[in-house]
Formats: sequence, C-alpha cells, structure tokens
Amino acid sequence: MTQTKKPPFSFEDLLESLAEGVIAVDTEMKVCVFNQSGEKLLEVSRSLVLGKPLGEYFKRNPKIIEMLKETLEEGRLYAEYEEKLFRRITGDTIPASITTSQLFDAEGNVKGAAALIRDLSGIKSLEEGTLRKERLAYLGTFAANLAHEIKNPLSGMRGAAQLLSRRISDPGHTEYLEVIMKEADRLNTILNGMLDFARPSKLRKKPFNIHQALDSVVFLLNDASSRSIFLKSYDPSIPDISGDENQLKQVFLNLVKNAKEALSEGGIIQLTTRAITEFHLVEGGSAGRMVSIEIKDNGCGIKPEDMEKIFTPFFTTKQKGSGLGMAITLKIVKEHGGHLKIDSAPGKGTAATVYLPLA
Repeated sequence: MTQTKKPPFSFEDLLESLAEGVIAVDTEMKVCVFNQSGEKLLEVSRSLVLGKPLGEYFKRNPKIIEMLKETLEEGRLYAEYEEKLFRRITGDTIPASITTSQLFDAEGNVKGAAALIRDLSGIKSLEEGTLRKERLAYLGTFAANLAHEIKNPLSGMRGAAQLLSRRISDPGHTEYLEVIMKEADRLNTILNGMLDFARPSKLRKKPFNIHQALDSVVFLLNDASSRSIFLKSYDPSIPDISGDENQLKQVFLNLVKNAKEALSEGGIIQLTTRAITEFHLVEGGSAGRMVSIEIKDNGCGIKPEDMEKIFTPFFTTKQKGSGLGMAITLKIVKEHGGHLKIDSAPGKGTAATVYLPLA
C-alpha cells in the first residue's frame, strides 16, 4: 500500500499565499475565513471580522453580502461577477471579479459559502489604455480630414467678410462683419489644434534647463490681474533634460493655465521638481532616470465622472474651450517617452505630474 506523502505546507499556508481575497461564512452568515489578500483588497482587518456577522463590517459592499447569502441559501453560484468594491480606509473603489461556491462537509451537507475576490485594477487599466489608443488613432485621422475640408471654405468666408467690411460704411453692418471674422479666426485656431493633434510631431530635441522653462511659463501667466500665488520647490540636482523645449513649454503652459482657471481668489499653484533614480512606465517602458514636474493647485478639482474623459479630444468643461489642450499635452509627453498622471478630487484641487526621461 502506497502511503500518501504529506505536503510541505498546510491549508492555512495555501490560503494565505493566494493573491486573491477569500471570504468564507458559516450557515449563520458569520465570517469564518478571511485571508490577508482580502484584508489588503478591502482594507479591513481580519481581527475585526472573524466570528462576526458578514453585514457588520461589509455594509459598504452589499453585493458581497447578497451574493454569499444567495449562494448559501439558494445554491446560486457566481462566476467572475464584476463589481466595484469599496475600500474601508482610503474610501475609494476598485474593480474586482467575484466567484462564489458552497462549502460542504464529508456527508455532503452545506456548511457555508465562500467568495474568491480578484483585483482587476491592472487589467482594467490596460484595457482602458488600449481602447484610448484605438479611439485616439481613429479621431486623429478623422480630425485631420475634417480640418483640411473646413479650412479652405473658412478662409474664403473670412476673406469675403474682410472685403465687405472695407466697402460698407454703416457701423452696424461693419460690427456684424467683425463678428464673422472673429469667429472665423476662432474656428481656424481650433482647426490648427486638430491638425497639431493629428499629425506626427517633428521633435527638435536638445538639452535645456527645465527650471528656466517653467519660470518662463510662470512669467507669461503671472500677470498683474492674476488671482493665483505661485510657489516653487525645485530640485537643484536635476541636470538638463533632452527634449523639444518649445513643445514641452506648451505642455506646462496648458497645465499651469488649467490650474489657474480652477482657482478662486488667492489660490495657490505649487511647482515641484525632483529627480527619480528608478521609474517604471505604466505601459511597459523600461526603468531609468527620470525627472518629475508636479503642478498642483488647491482649486475646485475635477469630478470623478470627468476624470475618465480629460484626455478625450473635444471634451471640455469650459465654455470657450476647444477640448484639445489635454489631448495634445498627453501626446507631446508620450512622444518624449514620458508619462502624465492626474490626481484630483472635487473641492481639494488637482495635481498634474509629468515624468520625463533625463538625457
């Protein structure tokens, strides 16, 4: 008779080694198993929940309670059910998939139910990045074709209005013609922005001082009527970076301008730079020496439902905005091999961080 070799680890070791969170309840819906991955995912200590009714510490995640209750009492099993789960400490939500099963004893009697919770944050981020790339590629082609089709008749309309304004002496009619020319110029600016977004940029890279570039942007935007206060915290150890100075100035101009427009009277804009020895780009770039430039304000912030759209061309919350500023900003940063990160909360302000590789 062959003797079964005892495994070198226990059931508890296996449970604690899982990357997925595991919650198990008994027939009274009291928590009897809650592994450390579950603690990390939901930010709830097992010392609080073990032996307690499931609903006592998971009220903000009613779907988990509902699913385990249905699995236990009705035998309904869920397979990779996607749900956003609330995290207790940070107060944010994460996308997750939940799989449930019944638990039986040796005689086949139902003794409880278990849920396996898998964090989908990384997968969702990759999916969203892929969809954004496909959408931007399509919109870029569409924008280029549309801009070319509109620019010629628009130039003709403006030229005709300009000729008429020279021949008409009635001030009332002249005023209308000036409106036509002004709006034609505004449309032309939008079309040029569309073409800038659609066409590949020709980078003229050369070493330049990032702090001097930031100072020139602040000088341009910090006029006498400015309601904002600029605070600078520059890392003096940062060497020159290699890039297209004019294009990167446009990036910082867009970000600082957005910060200014989000401020009320006496608002603060903080510009912070620092060197980073090791940085891994989110989309699979290699590690290397980077510099981070953070532009942070204490303004109105961005609504959660708008955060997903801020890089989408033509999306804007401004009355006179074209909706191309952030799309072009992201495009320039990507072309420099960098990364752009936006953190914001309504009423708490926004922090835009640009990561650029050092030469």
